[in-house]
Amino acid sequence: MVSNGIGPARDALGIFLTMLGELTAQRLVVKQNARTAPEPMERSRLDAQQSSMKILINSFYGYLGYGRALFNDYPKADEVTTAGQEILRKIIAAIREQGGTVVEVDTDGVFFVPPATCDSEDAERSFVRTVALSLPAGIALELDGRYRRMLSYKMKNYALLGYDDRLTIKGSSLVARNIERFGRAFIRLVIERILNTDISGLHRVYVSTANAIQAHEMSVSEFARVESLKDSLDEYDRDVLTGKRNKSAPYEVARQTGRRVKQGDRIAYYITGTEAGVRAFENCKAADEWDPHFPDENTAYYLRRLDEFAQKFKDFLSPQDFSRIFSPDDLFPFSSEGVEIIIKTSDAGGDEPEEPASRFGIWLDE
Repeated sequence: MVSNGIGPARDALGIFLTMLGELTAQRLVVKQNARTAPEPMERSRLDAQQSSMKILINSFYGYLGYGRALFNDYPKADEVTTAGQEILRKIIAAIREQGGTVVEVDTDGVFFVPPATCDSEDAERSFVRTVALSLPAGIALELDGRYRRMLSYKMKNYALLGYDDRLTIKGSSLVARNIERFGRAFIRLVIERILNTDISGLHRVYVSTANAIQAHEMSVSEFARVESLKDSLDEYDRDVLTGKRNKSAPYEVARQTGRRVKQGDRIAYYITGTEAGVRAFENCKAADEWDPHFPDENTAYYLRRLDEFAQKFKDFLSPQDFSRIFSPDDLFPFSSEGVEIIIKTSDAGGDEPEEPASRFGIWLDE
């Protein structure tokens, strides 16, 4: 927006682009200081500061497309989108021309595997500088991070394994915040095992989680769900009565408690019964009613939930291998022999910035 002078037509004083340019310049300085700060606490503080500035900077585009905003200008908002896509296309083309492999494209960045000639961090930074030469003046291209492996799942859903073995997971399709805690832990462990190609470990994670469910070894905090009430109970009852919505477990539990609840309250509940296919709203109890001495959680239901979480990873394995890994132990001990995780190491093609170059793949730094 600053480089192309894309600002709202009604801003006769040029305040919009002046503020945006100043904020952008300040953020680059803070971001560089965060990288070079000697103390971890100072690095963390500066990183938080530059992240906050990024949110504020990004809001300038939002104001162009918001009808009630002072700086609203729909044609200019479209112009920003078009310019951004063109820049991403140039980045993608330059990476490929230089021998790199495009993995996934987001609205403001590209994940890629550098060419084999880049055998060090300095070489990778030099590669990024070469790619940046193809961009318009004023567009800054930065190496934002280096990762040993990447699991590409869906648009804006991926996991990154750093060279320090730190795992970063992005995207609610991969691991949603409102699922059961054991599910989040299971998904994270599976991703770690996949990225480290630990086949036997994958099977152990599944079996140990399934055994814990069957043996009632989990605490209620691990299998309960916590959801916020988006409406009042009166609104919920009215919508159910008129057929606008179906009955829902958190609202039914809220009614069971007998306490006054309002929109925004968080309800923790779990599922009872003996069959996997029970209707949640008919078999739900408040989490604080669970008794560890007389556990009544529905193990069949939670085993089914475990299998639903495992299904997220079916595209990373052949059907036969998936079935072998994510199944209980039987008379014969599990063997990882012949089991392979699908690894992608070549460019899948496609140059549209709104679409990732690949989905469902593991990408390496080799």
